[in-house]
Amino acid sequence: MPADSIIPDIPGVVVDPRLEFPLRERINRVVGQNGNSYFVSEKSDGIRLLMYCVLHENGQQQVFLVDRKNKFSYVPQLRFPLPGQPNVWHNDTIVDGELIVDREPNGQLTTRFLAFDLLAVNGQNLIHKPFGSRLARMQQEFINPYKKMLQTANPEFRMAQPFRVSVKEMQRSYGLLKMFNEIIPQLKHGSDGLIFTSASAPYVLSTNEKMLKWKPPSENSIDFKVALEFPANPRQPGSFDYSAKPRFMLGQWEGGNNYSPFGEMFVSDEQWEQWKASNERLQGRIVEVVFSPQVRGWTFFRFRDDKQHGNHSSVVAKVVVSIQDGVERDELLSEMPMIRDAWKQREAQAQMQHHH
Repeated sequence: MPADSIIPDIPGVVVDPRLEFPLRERINRVVGQNGNSYFVSEKSDGIRLLMYCVLHENGQQQVFLVDRKNKFSYVPQLRFPLPGQPNVWHNDTIVDGELIVDREPNGQLTTRFLAFDLLAVNGQNLIHKPFGSRLARMQQEFINPYKKMLQTANPEFRMAQPFRVSVKEMQRSYGLLKMFNEIIPQLKHGSDGLIFTSASAPYVLSTNEKMLKWKPPSENSIDFKVALEFPANPRQPGSFDYSAKPRFMLGQWEGGNNYSPFGEMFVSDEQWEQWKASNERLQGRIVEVVFSPQVRGWTFFRFRDDKQHGNHSSVVAKVVVSIQDGVERDELLSEMPMIRDAWKQREAQAQMQHHH
């Protein structure tokens, strides 16, 4: 989890809340909200977004980004053509991905949208199709035509793109060594673990039980809401001493606007003085914390202003267990031959069944 990870701002024009409802309704209609082999990818430090392409009644394509808070941003510069039809545009196509910031070797910052799943293409709901086939269709029908268009587009259009769009690098789960040795070291953005996605699983709109997240126990983080508790002011009974260092109490989300106490965040005197000097608002913000064996407690990693709530208490409990039962990198790699053999065996069985 590199300390220089940058969480990008979402580009585009924030959509008036009154206009969001018909967009949400349309997305819900398209995707119907109402022993596995796994693909593995790195877990980027970025903002998870849905990209929604829709044709306006005037025939113009509009591209919206939808964040975790269900807020829509309209990005007028983006265009996504259909394969083999450079002047016909995607309509009711929904792509899942994340916005990340790459730090180039020369220090320049580049924003990218890494697409990792396709929920619908031209109104056709794909969420019940296996992940492997959704991935292939996203590459062929969404990413490739976009890249081809950029190659021949005029320089002004290319320069106006708010970010580049590409497919997130995926490996079969037995390709972990490549992920650790080649892909992750070459990343230009922050990464804090791995995601294993079932090759056969349909898309799940809430937390996906068929998706496993792995990160070293030393890098497991949790998002909480922080509440500052200041000591009493001895000079003025009944009031608080707001210049003194407070206790940083962590609240875990229980749904709605309800939080229950979880514990305390360790903050050094130096960090507190820094925050005090910056005059930054701290009360009620969402903070990402990591467990530090050195202080035997939770320490501040960064603010998560992109999230409306901290992690749900059920997620917190799972992360705490995963820290206690953590599997380090070498243990994970030692399982690779077995995972590869099992994958090959499942592929062979699937082919035999296909031929019968």
